[in-house]
Amino acid sequence: MPLMRRRLLLLLGLSTCLSVAPATSQTASPQPRLVLVLSVDQMRFDYLTRFEPLYTGGLRTLLDRGAVFTDAKYRHSANETGPGHSVILTGRHPSHSGIVANDWFDATLGRAVNVVDDARRRPLGGAGRAASPAHLGVDTIGDLLKSKNPQSRVVAVSLKDRSAILMGGRRADAAYWYETNGGNFITSTYYMGATPGWLTDWNGRHMADRYAGHTWNRLLPDAEVYGRYAGQDAIEGEWDRKDTSFPHAIRGRPPDVRFYDDLRRTPFADELTLAFALEAMQAHHIGVDEVTDLFAIGFSATDIVGHTYGPDSHETMDQLLHLDAALGRLFKAIDANVGLANTLMVLTADHGSLPLVENLLVKGMDARRASPLVLRGAVEQAFATRFPGVTNLIQYFTSPDFFLNERAMQRNNLSRRSVEETASAALLTTGLVAQVYTHEDLRRAGPSSDPYLQLFQNSFYEPRSPHLNVLLKPWIYVSTLPGGTGHGTAYEYDRHVPMAFMGPRIRAGRYATPAGPEDIAPTLGTILGLDLQPEEDARILLEMLRAN
Repeated sequence: MPLMRRRLLLLLGLSTCLSVAPATSQTASPQPRLVLVLSVDQMRFDYLTRFEPLYTGGLRTLLDRGAVFTDAKYRHSANETGPGHSVILTGRHPSHSGIVANDWFDATLGRAVNVVDDARRRPLGGAGRAASPAHLGVDTIGDLLKSKNPQSRVVAVSLKDRSAILMGGRRADAAYWYETNGGNFITSTYYMGATPGWLTDWNGRHMADRYAGHTWNRLLPDAEVYGRYAGQDAIEGEWDRKDTSFPHAIRGRPPDVRFYDDLRRTPFADELTLAFALEAMQAHHIGVDEVTDLFAIGFSATDIVGHTYGPDSHETMDQLLHLDAALGRLFKAIDANVGLANTLMVLTADHGSLPLVENLLVKGMDARRASPLVLRGAVEQAFATRFPGVTNLIQYFTSPDFFLNERAMQRNNLSRRSVEETASAALLTTGLVAQVYTHEDLRRAGPSSDPYLQLFQNSFYEPRSPHLNVLLKPWIYVSTLPGGTGHGTAYEYDRHVPMAFMGPRIRAGRYATPAGPEDIAPTLGTILGLDLQPEEDARILLEMLRAN
């Protein structure tokens, strides 16, 4: 183990032992003292089972002692980070929360808006985004917990701002996230008036800088093990098609933004998040008394590694092994300070991901990489042909979806339907698109034979949704990047995620009944005595609940 990492673990007072034993010094409270919510960004469900024989830490504990739902799938089409994290602790679809994407076009402002942008706030702790949950239109479990008992503490931490903020909710005591402009963890004036001393001290230690000069190599010494569980190494379609095999150096040096950004593409990012989370837990006195607190942690490295190398890479497998170890250390710390017997735990993900196109082609799948310019170009050409002399009908393009310019349509006496039909027909000729949904399509009620319509309706919030919501064909990856992969579709590979519970009132086992992350919040509400009703297509997971 590199010296810096050894010192970091010693600093946290954590054991490197990965097995987690039940607490012996804590007695279970009538209600959990802590609700610990863990989100692993871009964790496909198969990561939980494919590498199961290799897990010895936190994931092993959840598999052995938790309730694991094997058929948990998001019930919306917008499988991105913002929408996924908004669902986890609200239980509400984007159609109700308003969190339709990571970014959307605001016609009133005339520009794109990030899901957690809030110009009325300013960052605290360092340079970064001025952010808050202002765009979130519904309550989280943490919000209801604070309403029931203001003494409950609700804190969220993540590498990503939208992960921490959307899980924390509107009444959180704090949300903290990492910024590549300085390598600091920051918050905003939405949560507090000034930077707390402990946060200033933390950032003053420059913990991210301690990874300078490090390389990421395999955790296990035998590369053949990676071949058995993950497949061939260094596939042509990975990342930049150059840096595709171990070891991987972190590019740049502190204080360059390039270094702080590239650090996110390694398991060290989750180590840094864990170290900060434990510091925040102590600073906010999480779980120290009988009042139930909620602590949400978003581990984001799996997402950046997954985008870069794909789900069947040696890098993704190694990232999951590192995560397993990190969760083992987290559970050790929770057990020592709160007691696992007093902790109700949930682990899930915000979305899955598409396998690497090149791996799909080897398997005979009709997979393809394509440029977003193909989609935009087809629509622009169709507009030029059908409406000669009319310009600027596309107001904003966020691949693969389109926001149309309603003022341009009005100025030129064009019906919205004719513009939408022209664009939709053009998109369908590209060979990349399976279906296009307009606002009129998504307002339509009643049963449908289209298996994807309801998923798109659950993601539809009219003031923010694109005019043209595009369903790509399966296995299509549209990007300007030379390699890597992504997510965001309505297909099962983007919707199927792990969902596991552990703690008081939880009956351990594997559950094959259909479920989804929309079920987490109403189930937690039932356990905690909070009034959070499930969506019409969601439910309370009664099969895993023990009687009081």
